[in-house]
Formats: sequence, structure tokens, C-alpha cells
Amino acid sequence: MAYQVKYKQSANERIVKAITDQLDAGTVPWTKPWVVNSTGIISHASGKTYSLRNRMLLSYGGEYATFNQIKKAGGSVLKGEHSTVVYFAKEVRKELDDGTKDSYYCLAAYSVFRIGSQTTGIEPKYRDKWENGGLPSDTDTCMLAVREYCNRAGIKLLGGGAEAFYSKSDDCVQVPGIDSFPVREQYFHTLFHELVHSSGHPDRLNRLRRDTWGDSNYATEELVADIGACLCLGRLGLDTTKCIENTTSYIASWRKHISDFKPQDFSECVRQAERACDYIFNTQNKEANNG
Repeated sequence: MAYQVKYKQSANERIVKAITDQLDAGTVPWTKPWVVNSTGIISHASGKTYSLRNRMLLSYGGEYATFNQIKKAGGSVLKGEHSTVVYFAKEVRKELDDGTKDSYYCLAAYSVFRIGSQTTGIEPKYRDKWENGGLPSDTDTCMLAVREYCNRAGIKLLGGGAEAFYSKSDDCVQVPGIDSFPVREQYFHTLFHELVHSSGHPDRLNRLRRDTWGDSNYATEELVADIGACLCLGRLGLDTTKCIENTTSYIASWRKHISDFKPQDFSECVRQAERACDYIFNTQNKEANNG
């Protein structure tokens, strides 16, 4: 059941705190394999995929359930195990003084445990969804996905040179050649990073604004592009843990920016990254929970 206690911090503040704690520990939440795999974490009760935001909060892939759901299914939580809090959007309805009705959504917090490693008397039901991530796509298949998006969206794709960028005015993505990168995962992370930027064009998802380099809006869009790129790599089965070239500076940079965001900004970045990935692959994730 949802927590009934009063928190001093809002749900979004607690989410940001959980993310920055992971960054402080040297983990980039959006590069974890079970995060970028859209079926990496499943609700044991419903079989539905957890939202990207919740997948970032959990430490391992698999199936999760609340204490009461585990008990109802005939299982129990192992002694000494600690739960992890996840968040789901809950509709709140109320009647106003003038007789009209209003509704809004708030984040409800739930305490969950991982089936198998934290429980007894109950087994995972959806191993076929989360246990097998599939073989990584070969380079030709990855490039086919890139070209399909660029052709569909009308984006010019240029290779070579020493810079990677998306030009909104020219609607053009420029990246160095794949041989310029130590491993191909870094090349495709860079390429999809710029393609996610391109998805924000006014004629597409209309996300891009006229921002100054280094300001909060710029940092927000950069985080959308970074998370979105990792999601795209996940769609292709590429190893996201290989896409970071300088882990220490990378983590420190995002630790600062996320701490400077408004609490709700991180959740919005996650939402926009998911939209961008779906737009690039021309898909829509209809299975995800509302968390």
C-alpha cells in the first residue's frame, strides 16, 4: 500500500535525492542494463514494465512487489531485507465549493522488494521478459535504424570531422566517423545523443528552446539527450556501460546539474527522453505503468 506518512520532502525531491546518491556512489542510473532495457524491471503483480524513472531507482533487474502483494501470493520477505521506494502517479479527485469536480495527479510512494533474492515461497513469473535482453545488434543494423529515422524526419546526417553536434537551423546532425571512437558503443551513444536533440525540433517534438550554453535549460536538454541516447542503445542491445569515456568527470557534471534542477525537472527530463526514443524508433511503449 502507499505510504500514509507526511514527508518533509516532496516525491520529486526524494527521487532527485535517490538519483544523486547513486551518482555519489559512482553509478550513472540511466546506463544500467536493466534501465535501458524497456522490460528490465517488471511488476510481479501485473506483468507490466516499471517506468524509466522507477527503473533508475532500483538496483537490480527482475520482478518487484509490495509486502502485501507478496503475502497475498503466498510468499514472504526474507528477514533483514530492506525495501526500495518507487513512485506511481495516482489520480486525486475532489469536489469544489461551486459543485464542480476537479482532479489532478500526485506521486504515491510504494515500498517494494525483489522477487527471488529478497523473498521466499514465491518465484518470478516473467523471466522471459526481463532475463533475456537479446543479442546486440550489429553495426549495419544500428545504422539502418539511424538512417530510417533520418529519412523519415528529413534530417541531414554528415560524418567525418572532429566535432559532434546538431544544427537546428540546418536540421543537420554531424558526428566524427566510427573509427574515431575506441569502441562502437561510444560512437552510437554520441550519434544518438545528437539525434535526440534533433527530435526536439519545432516540427517534431517541439522541445528545443533558444538557450545559452551552460544555463539550466541547456543542461536540461543535455540530460534529455544523454538519457535518450542510452535508451536508444538499449533498444539495439548495445552495452551502455561502455558508452562513457570519462566516468569521473561525467558523473561530477551530472551530479551538479541535477542538484541545481527544480525537483520536478528530473522527472520531466526522463519523460522527454522516453518520448524522444519512441519518436526516433517510431514506436510507443504501451506496456509501461504510470509511474
